[in-house]
Amino acid sequence: MNLEVSNSRPTLLIISGWAHGLETIRPLGHTLSDQFDIQLITGAQVLKDQAIPDVDYIIAGSMGGLLSLELLPEASKKLILISSTAKFCTGEGYPCGTPEKIIKRMILQLKKNPRAVLTEFYKNVHFPAPPLTPTPKTDLDSLVKGLEYLLHSDVRKKVPEIKIPVLLMHGENDRIIPPQATEWLHRNLPKSQIKIFRNAGHALPAHQFAEIIADIRSFLSFETGC
Repeated sequence: MNLEVSNSRPTLLIISGWAHGLETIRPLGHTLSDQFDIQLITGAQVLKDQAIPDVDYIIAGSMGGLLSLELLPEASKKLILISSTAKFCTGEGYPCGTPEKIIKRMILQLKKNPRAVLTEFYKNVHFPAPPLTPTPKTDLDSLVKGLEYLLHSDVRKKVPEIKIPVLLMHGENDRIIPPQATEWLHRNLPKSQIKIFRNAGHALPAHQFAEIIADIRSFLSFETGC
């Protein structure tokens, strides 16, 4: 975890998704550090700890968003979910996800040829933009545990109990989590705003950075008094 602490400013926690380290969320933290005290943590670390620090605001992507819905601290005032979901895999009555067989196959292949799995994953993450292939700052065991979590996680029952305002952002061409998952969240959260990015995929912060930052500042500006 990377922590910059001040006694006068609100705290903002940023959580990464599966197979993404702190380097992928550090630009968000750096840019927003003029308004907030920033904490950065990987989704893999949250999954290991089964806890999220008490902070004022949370920004979470993909698996990090799923963990945030499950482990939301009582102290948090607002939540921002980027390319996320309440259930990663499809199921009975829930078509807004990835078939379980794909995740099971990824787990098996990851143990045999992790480079090939991650290369294909990053290609889909960045579609329709050219792929970027960062080196994940996590070990193979953590990657497998992350996939196992995505395979079995389902926090839909908790969604109506989340009373704080939630900003939902999603790309219409997301190949990892379909935008219908965010639309489901919007219908079932008591207080939510939704924005679907046209001609965009899963990795919104990597390719729509300026627009993402503007939306975050706008969503948080009222409470921070900025």
